Amino acid sequence: MIKKLPIGKYMNKVSIQLLGIVLLLFVFSCKQTERAKRSSLEGKKTEYLLQQLSQNEFKFKTLSAKSSIELEEKGKKTSFKANIRMRNDSAIWISITPLLGIEMARVLITKDTVKVINRLNKEYFIGDYGYINEKFNVELEFELLQSLMLGNAIPFEADEKLKFATDKERYYLGNLKKRKAKKADDKPKKIEREKEEVVSLWLNQSTFKLEDFLYSDLTADRFILGEYREHFLVEEQLFPKKLKFEFQSKNPAIVKIDYSRVSLDEPMKFSFNISSKYEQVFY
Repeated sequence: MIKKLPIGKYMNKVSIQLLGIVLLLFVFSCKQTERAKRSSLEGKKTEYLLQQLSQNEFKFKTLSAKSSIELEEKGKKTSFKANIRMRNDSAIWISITPLLGIEMARVLITKDTVKVINRLNKEYFIGDYGYINEKFNVELEFELLQSLMLGNAIPFEADEKLKFATDKERYYLGNLKKRKAKKADDKPKKIEREKEEVVSLWLNQSTFKLEDFLYSDLTADRFILGEYREHFLVEEQLFPKKLKFEFQSKNPAIVKIDYSRVSLDEPMKFSFNISSKYEQVFY
């Protein structure tokens, strides 16, 4: 004699089985999607990502932007407004003002020179990149500094053997394996010394824009961790609104930049007039 199950219990069992099947199909479909994504990059990998990075870099002749900047050193935070102007591959001009709106300092950076006017102390500085490098204990050149301020990729060495990886949200490209780069991102000073210079980039899979990076010089225990968030359109190009740089060295510092009102390719001046009453200082 066949024992009949109550209809309620039977339906519950059917529902549980259906739920199990749906979950299995969902997991399977996710794996298939991920495999399809991986297979679509087979044979391309680093070359493809490098090409996409180049195509999606922020391009301009001149740029003007207003921004809010926060600098944190030794637990002390300083906030100020800044007007930023750039001429591509040529000059970076920054006018720094406190909340009252009176210019406090002016900076002009070119490919080989750094100029600073300190209006508070009525002094000025003219020198090379040693000023910036000493300030943050990093080795920066104009091209790298400009890329950092725009969210463009940090360049690799021409003959660098790069590692490629993908996950559910981002692509990874770097000269260090993704697993080791992630550990370095969490605790940079514990990174293994298998390279003198480490460059690791994490890219958005849809836009190929840089979202995070790790740049380090292991010979001098210098690390820069960078973040780019809330990209917005500027004349049909994506530009990062919020930037964060963490300098880990003998002089740790955190710099945050919040951009607004970005405009491109307008005529602009990079005036840098030094009063004869100001005193030149040397660092």
